[in-house]
Amino acid sequence: MLAEEEPPTQAILDSETLIAGQPCDPLLAALHARVGYLRMHEGVLLLRLVDPQKFDLVSVNEDWRRDWPEPVRSLLVFAKEHALAYYYATVPCLKSSEGLQPVVKANVYEEPYALPLASNIDRFFSSYARYLEVLIADPDYEEYGAAALSFPWGVPEILAEDLPLVEMLRAGRFDFLMEKNVDARQWVSQVLAASVRR
Repeated sequence: MLAEEEPPTQAILDSETLIAGQPCDPLLAALHARVGYLRMHEGVLLLRLVDPQKFDLVSVNEDWRRDWPEPVRSLLVFAKEHALAYYYATVPCLKSSEGLQPVVKANVYEEPYALPLASNIDRFFSSYARYLEVLIADPDYEEYGAAALSFPWGVPEILAEDLPLVEMLRAGRFDFLMEKNVDARQWVSQVLAASVRR
């Protein structure tokens, strides 16, 4: 799987920064201190802090606040899937006492909703890395590429290893992001079932 990476920019992002009115996650600030841009072939594209075409962290989030209704409007978008309208975002209203925000995958194709993915950004990238390992080992990968196993739908057992995420799912903390989507609620049930089997 190919990846593109750029060094960090001179722009400064920290946990005190507001991005289109939302507080920045401290792990997102730390990530941008290490890398300015990251794109996985057929996968996650980390938004730049500064982009000449205005497809950067601030511009995308300003557009997001204007274009989408609640509850997804209050998400803080930090990445997306290349060439698709699937976005990765943190949930500022669910931040921990340390300011760490859980991560969701927002789908804005029809009725917007968001799937819970991780208790924080570090856990998200850890789960995504595990997914890539499983994907590449899949016998269908050579023929179908990323279509051989979708993220996160095809790997609930990987996400179930994030115990703080599982606790938040059991407590219904993400329900407001999925209440109109039956598939999302069924998928959460799969993650919870996988956590019991561990």
